[in-house]
Amino acid sequence: MKRRNKQPLVENEYVKELLAVLKETPSPSGKDFAEMVAHVGELENRLAEAVEELRTMRQELQQVQNRSLKAVLQKSCKSLENNISNMRQKLADLKDHIIEGCQKALSAFKERGASALDGLSRFFHIKPMLEGIKKAIDNSIRIDDNAVSKIQTLSAEYHQAGRHLKNMGRALIGKEPVAEVKSPGRLSRVIAAPYKADRACMTAARKNIEKALGSLARLQEASERRPSVLRAMQENGEKTQPAAKKVTPVKTADRAEL
Repeated sequence: MKRRNKQPLVENEYVKELLAVLKETPSPSGKDFAEMVAHVGELENRLAEAVEELRTMRQELQQVQNRSLKAVLQKSCKSLENNISNMRQKLADLKDHIIEGCQKALSAFKERGASALDGLSRFFHIKPMLEGIKKAIDNSIRIDDNAVSKIQTLSAEYHQAGRHLKNMGRALIGKEPVAEVKSPGRLSRVIAAPYKADRACMTAARKNIEKALGSLARLQEASERRPSVLRAMQENGEKTQPAAKKVTPVKTADRAEL
């Protein structure tokens, strides 16, 4: 089984070395690559925060006395933890590919110099991986939204049923029915809490992944544009090259007159 590197991406030796090289080399891709690495690092932080939020909730669950409620909340936390664990696995794969790309880029730089970094994006074929993480995050947010919506609906139905029973009792004793609808109670808020906390973390994570995709897109555009610019410069150089003087051969008769 492959051992996962738990070190933050920005602290990896190859990533730091390539960032330093790009900083010293006038490469148009340096800024976009640095931003992509930073956004992936922020994504690591967001997922770590989500894990910590759920760990805190698990500790708070120990204080819940109602066994049924406790079981429901434990099941919710476990499901969310599994989902986050899956995303962290995808993130670990992404980090491995970025580190490998940095190694290849550094080797090319040492062999051919700064020109090897002009098409930097060719060392990082990670768009499908970033999109896969975004898809998992979007799915997690949908699960959270659906769960909270169901909890609120069930809570409203519960309160409505309770109001009907209460009004039946009031009618029997000749009192006016109660018309107000109570807001979701404490119980529904407690049950929905893990999903709301997860959604907040996932929403922040989605922003980071979208920014990382944006940086990668600009990196790829720069790599595609660079060869075109070089070709244009070469063609322009050929057009502006002064035409060679045409030498007219001197005829024999002319030579004799000289």
